[in-house]
Amino acid sequence: MKTTACLGAIALVACSGGDSGAKGAGGKGAPGGKGGPGGKPAREIAVEGYIAKAHEGGKIFSAMATLEPLNSVELTAATSGRLTNLYAKDGAQVQKGTLLAKIDDSELRAQLKQAESNQQLAQQKYDRAKSLYEKDGATKADMEAAEATLKSAEASVELIKAQIAKTEVRAPFAGKLGFVNVSVGAWLTTGTSVATLSEVKKLKAKFALPQRYASALKVGDAVELKDEERNVSANGKVKALEAGLSESSRTRQVLVEVDNAKGELLAGSYAKVNVTMQAGVAKSMPVPAEAFTLDKDGAYVFVATGGKAKIKHVQTGLRTPITVDVTGGLDEGDTVITSGLISLREGISVRIREIRHNADYEVE
Repeated sequence: MKTTACLGAIALVACSGGDSGAKGAGGKGAPGGKGGPGGKPAREIAVEGYIAKAHEGGKIFSAMATLEPLNSVELTAATSGRLTNLYAKDGAQVQKGTLLAKIDDSELRAQLKQAESNQQLAQQKYDRAKSLYEKDGATKADMEAAEATLKSAEASVELIKAQIAKTEVRAPFAGKLGFVNVSVGAWLTTGTSVATLSEVKKLKAKFALPQRYASALKVGDAVELKDEERNVSANGKVKALEAGLSESSRTRQVLVEVDNAKGELLAGSYAKVNVTMQAGVAKSMPVPAEAFTLDKDGAYVFVATGGKAKIKHVQTGLRTPITVDVTGGLDEGDTVITSGLISLREGISVRIREIRHNADYEVE
């Protein structure tokens, strides 16, 4: 009996020792304990960040534009013939309707006299037929035939007068002539250039506004233009806006009219256009395009908060190859993660190795 009790005590001690060993194996560094499997530290990803910053209201937008005459036309001969008179002078200022060149019209004027004579005879025949018809001395058919002959004669006169008008080159508007390209006695054919006429007391310039500023200007708004090479400035006004945006550049064309009564600006020169954006520009933040990802809820970015990656779904505006305009869902000052997106998940630990503070966002 004593021997059996002794063996039970030994077995109890042995079992107690086995439990102690198991406890030691499953201590603080065991799987599922703090620090991950085997006591290894949690994974941390090194990434680049961009500090989100809103556009400033009332900023000045600048673009380059070419100054052009408000109106410009190549004056050409509308018919063939010999140039008999030339009144145009190189660089002369002319008024609307001024006769600048005259092609020989002697043959046409002879034809006009004949046509006018025929018209006069046709008029007499019509008057006679009408009088007889009213007295039952002629039929209605006789009067209608006389009327048709009269109208034909009148048309012939008008046609020849139109042909004579084509022998004259006149200024369609007031402006300044360029160099005269012909001389008296030259044989001109239809389309021969006589000179160029330009209206330079008023100029126009076109430039492109990015999409985010597309509604910031309206007709009549003031615009500043400057020829920086000659240090000459002038004020212009928005004359017209393109109805829509260009699909390729997402910009809107703006036409500006410039008063150049003093002649300080030269047509054909470059000018810098400065536009102060004060109203109609929605607050937005440009963010590098590589920071964006899409899911079923739309576009989102990762931001670094307290050493962790956090997803923020955002509303977007203008897109360019460089950046995307964020109009909602992002706070100014957020650190947007721009690299390592393929490895990022919500809540994963991140370390910012480099910070970017700006982005080139302008679309010219």
